[in-house]
Amino acid sequence: MTKQKISQIVDKLSLYFALVAIFVFLAITTPAFLQPRNLLNILNQSALNMIIAIGMTLPMLLRGVDLSVGSVVALTSVLVAPLFLTGNVFLMILGIVLALAIGLGLGAINGAAVAYLALPPFLVTFGMMQVARGLAFVHMRGSVVNRFHDRFLFIGQGNVLGIPMAVVIAAGLVIIMGFVLKKTVIGRKIYSVGSNPSAAKYSGISIQKTTIFAFAMSGMFAAIAGIVFTARLDAAEPIIGETFAPLAIAAAAIGRTSFAGGVGNVFGTAIGALILTMIMNGLNLWLLPVHFQYFATGAIIIISVLMDRKSVRIEKE
Repeated sequence: MTKQKISQIVDKLSLYFALVAIFVFLAITTPAFLQPRNLLNILNQSALNMIIAIGMTLPMLLRGVDLSVGSVVALTSVLVAPLFLTGNVFLMILGIVLALAIGLGLGAINGAAVAYLALPPFLVTFGMMQVARGLAFVHMRGSVVNRFHDRFLFIGQGNVLGIPMAVVIAAGLVIIMGFVLKKTVIGRKIYSVGSNPSAAKYSGISIQKTTIFAFAMSGMFAAIAGIVFTARLDAAEPIIGETFAPLAIAAAAIGRTSFAGGVGNVFGTAIGALILTMIMNGLNLWLLPVHFQYFATGAIIIISVLMDRKSVRIEKE
C-alpha cells in the first residue's frame, strides 16, 4: 500500500476518530456528560442543526453556500403558524405543505439567481437572508404565535420509543438524502457539477437546473427545521434562527464536505452536527460564557477549511 493511499484512508477515517476522541475527552473531563439525560439532550439538540446542515450540504457540493437558511426558518414558521393552533389534522398537513413550498420557492430563487445571473452564492443568499428576515418582522408586527395544539407540539417535543421525534425526523432525512445523492441521477449530477463544471456541461448536464435543485433543497430543509423548531419552542417569532447558518456550515465542514465542491456526503454532515453539538454541550457543562460558543464555531470552521485544503492536496498528489 502506497503512502498516498494510506494518507487518503487516514484522512477519510479522521472524522470518526474525532467523534470518538471528543466523546472520550468530554466523558473524562465532565462526569455529567455521560448522564443519559444529557446524552439524549445532545441528540435532540443536534437533530435541528442536522436537518439544516443536510440541506446546506447540497450548495456546498456545488462550491456555494446558503446564508439565508436561518431567515427561511423564521419566515416559513411565522407564515404558517396559525394553521397549527387548533389541532385540525387537515390544517396541520396544509401548514406543513405550505411551509415546505415556501422554503422550496425561496431556495429556488437563490439558485436561479446564482445559475442564470452568475451572482456569487454568498451575496445572493445574504440578500435573501435580509429579505426573508425583514418579511418575517413585517408579517408579525412585534407579535408572537404560541400555544399550539399538542398534536403539533409532538413534532418537536414528543418521542418514539424514548427517542425524540426530532431525532427520528433527522435520521430519516439523512437516509433519504443520502440515497438521493449516491443512488439517483440528480445526485450524481450534483457531484459532477461540483467536481468539474466544465466537464459536466460538455457531458450534457444542465448546470443551471442542478444549481436550482441544490438551493431549493436547502430552502426546503430549512423549512422542515422551522416546523420542528417551532414545535419545540411552542412559539413562532421572527427572531429565531439567527445563528443557524454558521452552525449548519460548520457541521457540513466538520463532516468533510469540501468547499472546493464535489466532495462530501450527508452522513458525514450528520456526524459533523453531532460533533459540533457535543463541543457546545461541553462548553455549557464547563460553565463557560456563551460567547465562547461563537468563538468555538468560528475556530471550527477555520480549522475545517484548513483540513479541507489539505485533503484536496492529498487527492491531487
